Formats: sequence, C-alpha cells, structure tokens
Amino acid sequence: MHTRAARLVLLAIFIASLAVAAFLFRKSESLAAAQLTTARTFEASARMAEHSLVELRATQRGYVAAGQTGDFWIPRVAQSVGSLQQTVASLRAAAISPVAQASLDEVTSALGDFARVDKRAIEYIRRAQPLLASDVIFGEGRELTDSALAALEQARGAESGARLAAADTEARRGVFALIAAAASSLLAVLLLVPQTAPARTAADADRSAGVRAAQPLRGESATPAAAVSSQEPQADTIAAEAGAEPGTGAVEASLPAPGPAGFAPTMVTTDFGGVAALCVDLARVVDTRALPSLLERARTILDASGIILWIADPDGRELNPIFAQGYPPQLINRLGTIPRDAENATAAAFRTSLLQTVVADTISAGAIAAPLVTPGGCVGVMAAEVMHDAERQDMKLAAATIVAAQLATLVGPPAKAQARSGAAGA
Repeated sequence: MHTRAARLVLLAIFIASLAVAAFLFRKSESLAAAQLTTARTFEASARMAEHSLVELRATQRGYVAAGQTGDFWIPRVAQSVGSLQQTVASLRAAAISPVAQASLDEVTSALGDFARVDKRAIEYIRRAQPLLASDVIFGEGRELTDSALAALEQARGAESGARLAAADTEARRGVFALIAAAASSLLAVLLLVPQTAPARTAADADRSAGVRAAQPLRGESATPAAAVSSQEPQADTIAAEAGAEPGTGAVEASLPAPGPAGFAPTMVTTDFGGVAALCVDLARVVDTRALPSLLERARTILDASGIILWIADPDGRELNPIFAQGYPPQLINRLGTIPRDAENATAAAFRTSLLQTVVADTISAGAIAAPLVTPGGCVGVMAAEVMHDAERQDMKLAAATIVAAQLATLVGPPAKAQARSGAAGA
C-alpha cells in the first residue's frame, strides 16, 4: 500500500466494515432483547391461562355446591371458557416452538371437550339431577382441566427454551460481528502502517556517493573506473568495527538472533478488580446462604467449571464436602469424604498447606486445589476444576490463593478455638 489512492480506498473499506459490524451488533442485541421480552410475555400469559383454568374448574363446581344456584355460575363458566380459548389462540399464534404449538393445540381441544361436558352438566342441573351433574363435573370436567393444565405447562417450558435459544443465537451473531470487526481493524492497521526503508549502512552511503562522483556531467569524459573503486570503503573494515566477522555486513552483525519459529507470547489477564470485590463481599458474609452466589462469581473469575469447598473434621483426619457450585445439587451426597493421606491434589493441599495443581490432558480437565489456611493451621481446601489451561496461568493461581485465603476466614474461628482448647488441654 505505497500509493495514496490505495491507502484511501483501504481506509474507506475499513470504515465501511466497522459501520456494518456496528449495525449487525446493534441489530443482534435488539433481536436478542426482543426474544427475551417475548419469552417473558409468553410465560406471563401462559401462567395467567393456568390460573384461569383453575378458577374455571372451581366455578363449574359451584353448580352443585350446597346453597348455590346454577343460574349464577353457568354464565361465568361460559365466559371463562370463551376467554381462555382466545388466550390460547393468541399464545398459539405467538409460539415458535413446534412442541409448544402442539401442546397449545391440545389445550384448545381440551377446552372444546370441556364446553361439551359443561352443557351436559347444565342439562342435569336443570333436570334436578345434581348427582349426575356431580359425576360429570368431578369426573370428566376435572380430567379435561388437568389435561389442559399439563399441556399449558409443557407449552410454556418449550417456548421459553426456544426463545432463550434464539436469543443466544442472536447474541452469538453479535459477538461474531465484533470479532470480524476486530480482525478487519488489525488487517487495516497492518496494511496502513507505513513501511520504512531499511537503514543504510556507511558502506552503502559511501558506495552511492562514489557512484555519483563517477557519473560524468554532460560534455565531460567519464571518470576512470579506478576512481570509483578507490572511493568504496572496505566492507571487512566496517564489519570489524561493528564487532562482526570479516565478510559480513555491519547491520547483520547488529541484529538480534531470531527466536524459535512460530513462537508468539500470549497475554493472560485476570479480573483482579472482580477478585477484590469478591473478597469484600466474602468478608461481609453472615449467612451461609449467600455462599452459592459468591462461589459462582469465584467460578467465573477462575474460569472453572465447578468449585467444591472441603472442610476438615475436628480431628483433621478427613475432608468433607460442604458446598459445590457448578455441579448438580445431589453431588455432595455422593462425593463422600477424602482421607487426609489420600493420593490426590486436594489431600496434598490440606497436608502441606500449599497450592496444588493438576495439569489437564486429553481425558480430564485441569484442577487447582487451594488450601484454606488460618493461624490454627489448614482447615480445608477450595478445589476448582478449571478450563483453558488455567492451572498453568500464574494470574489464575494467584487469584485462587487470594479467594481461598478470604474463604478461610469464614471457617477460621472454629479452627483457632480448637487450637486454643487443645493447648489448654495440654
């Protein structure tokens, strides 16, 4: 890109690509927000329909309630059925999930059957046959409303999942637009950076000066070749002055040795502002019910798929899992305990009070085991199953150590009290 016109064209293309990327990102964000709003609206309408179905069933039972007359309840049931049919039709038109659409069709069919069953119950009431009406209301009527409620719940769940998936797709498109914009920016910067000519050595300068001196003016005779060669400096002399071997250029001798082929240092960043905020919130914990949300933040900072807090028993012979974040709720009941002398990173961190790591391989993920150390000794371990080679990154290891140190303060006092009581007993 040496010419001015080419550089201007490239700059125009770069600006246009940034504008397109910004437009696509804004559009993706808007579409994702619209999907989430629609999902919330659909769920609210579906829950209202479920509530109306429950009220419809209770209203129909008023036909045969003691001291009630059917003339008061019959119009209300008919009105509720009509309103529910309109609501379900609106939900069916707004649904994008095939499962939700099929479920709403089942609700519509159940409401139609309920209307026919309601007519039979009304006929029995008008014939003064309340027992037959009760059989219809508490039998067929209840079955139809239960079926409609189940179908509505299924439609609500399916539609919510489909809307969230659509919003996630739009968000991914926005991220892709940003990545494309970043790539185009990098390419444009590389192409627009002016290319500087290589530095001229003293030999090159003298050589060009000698050539210019050797070129004749118009009307003059050419300078003999000996005059030109006498003005050229000796390359070996220049190399010797630069500290190079004779026969090599001074510039070549001054260049640094190239690094290994394909070597590119990577920069790893860690949100230490988030670590500081997390430690502040951990210091304010007065109820263990706040720990799951705080461990979730720690999991994000450490790039971990899950975190388990292991706390030692009073004798310090084994570790017990007390909190697990990022795993199924029933995991703690299945984990069991870890003996102090077990051959794993968690037990090693507890025994040595030193940070332990497990390097990821093709089968298992990496792990970080950070001890919870107090003045009375190690009282537990924070074990994190990490991703993206976080166990190799010094910043992540430092963050894990900081978080574990703050967590130790939550269980530290019992350990210190135990140490004091042990000393008193001694």
